[in-house]
Amino acid sequence: MQVIFSKELKKTDIHVRLSFPMKVLNDFEFPQGTDKMEFEVTDSCEESWKFGLSKRNKDRHAHPKPVLSSGWRAYVKAKGLKKNDKVILYEQKDKLTTKTRFKIRAQRKVIAPFKLLGKEIMEVEHWVDVEKLIKTK
Repeated sequence: MQVIFSKELKKTDIHVRLSFPMKVLNDFEFPQGTDKMEFEVTDSCEESWKFGLSKRNKDRHAHPKPVLSSGWRAYVKAKGLKKNDKVILYEQKDKLTTKTRFKIRAQRKVIAPFKLLGKEIMEVEHWVDVEKLIKTK
């Protein structure tokens, strides 16, 4: 599995759409003559999500600015994502069918105590999948 991109979410990513780098466009096949497509991703709970990916028309804009719009807000809501959470999008090529499969992870930075010989000596920040945080509440 290869990471396509990783991003700490901003306010617009949470409330409107997810924008991401132009280099990511190379990992998607847009139908001929169109600036929109849909693709399916699987999250860490093996649940499927369908996202709409669009880009600006290159005849009218020099910068394509790829964004996820349709399906994205439902994912954000279901996962309870907040500003500064992180999403990671992966791709995996199926060796038999050569089909590309996409996976997504949503993570939140948490602070946890670090103990040495049973005594807390400092706090450590690390990323945890949001699904694990939901299950432990």
